[in-house]
Amino acid sequence: MLMTKKIGVSLPDELYEWAAAEVEEGRADSVSGLIADCLQARRARDELESLVADLAAEIGEPDEESRAQFEAAMRVAEEAYRAHLARNAENAA
Repeated sequence: MLMTKKIGVSLPDELYEWAAAEVEEGRADSVSGLIADCLQARRARDELESLVADLAAEIGEPDEESRAQFEAAMRVAEEAYRAHLARNAENAA
């Protein structure tokens, strides 16, 4: 069973309006779910960046070509994650 913690979150009006529109248009199940998805994506990105930093410390800084490949991979991963969220929203509807 997935454990959750109920908390209060304050958002700027424009972010709340965007999140509510995402829910209304079926791209998110709820504002809470959207916030959780965003936090999950941020955590995954931070963990990957930490891994890259550890590798750089161990084997040296990547050259420009390697850095460009990493950035391209991050863009593809973010696009895939957005597509995954969209499919989940479609399936929930």
